[in-house]
Formats: sequence, C-alpha cells, structure tokens
Amino acid sequence: MAINFDDYECQFCGKTSTNFVFAAFVCDDPECIEKARIERGGPGGHMKRKAEGGPIIPVDLEDEI
Repeated sequence: MAINFDDYECQFCGKTSTNFVFAAFVCDDPECIEKARIERGGPGGHMKRKAEGGPIIPVDLEDEI
C-alpha cells in the first residue's frame, strides 16, 4: 500500500506534503524538515529521552493522547 502524499498537508506550513520524515508529513522546505527534526528530538529522539531516564513520549504531547 503506497502513501499518496497529496492527501496530506505539511504539519508546519500547510503546503502539500512531499515527504514523511521524523514521523511528520512535511513539504520540501528545509525549514519545515528542520522543525520536524527538532520536534522529534532528531533521529532516535525517543530513545535518547529513554536513555536519559525520561518518558519516551514528550510530556507536552502526553496530554494530547
């Protein structure tokens, strides 16, 4: 099953998404890709939080679940 990126908007600017990186649908804008990286904590950000003794899900997102 393939993902049709045209069905999704960039989570940061609202343009049509063209990528799925750092668990976010984003456009080709490097700034949006960087925002996704920072929001996720970089590659393996969840494992970094776990290694530091913190929760895997960031506390600010925990309330949304």
